[in-house]
Amino acid sequence: MSQPLLIIEPQAYELWLDEKLLTRLAGGAASLLGGAGPQLRESDIEAAIEHAEDWLMPFSKLFEGLQLKVNDKTGRLQHYLSGPEHHSVEQVEQAFSDTHYEVAHGRTKDSDAVADIVLLRELAHHGRLSGISVSY
Repeated sequence: MSQPLLIIEPQAYELWLDEKLLTRLAGGAASLLGGAGPQLRESDIEAAIEHAEDWLMPFSKLFEGLQLKVNDKTGRLQHYLSGPEHHSVEQVEQAFSDTHYEVAHGRTKDSDAVADIVLLRELAHHGRLSGISVSY
């Protein structure tokens, strides 16, 4: 069975399948957030969703029904996905909703973590993943 992997680095995202690099997004979270200012707005999340979709859609069908491994070298996902290392797609969706609420109410502490959860949610949604396994 194929094994997809997302690597979150301070300055890049990498998407792998079966130990083969599919794509790399230089700039990482900053690339997804584009021109967002220091205080994120809901429109910044929408723009990040569009950037994430543009980046991952050419590969999303390869992940259908698979369990995504995430190697978060930054530790940023811990803010939204604490607890056990295995998470359901529903838990990722809830983390995204929590993130959206924080942004809408001006409570965002780490904009890079917001970008990470947006990307993970888009991967889960468009890749139709069976679950997510996160390591730090």
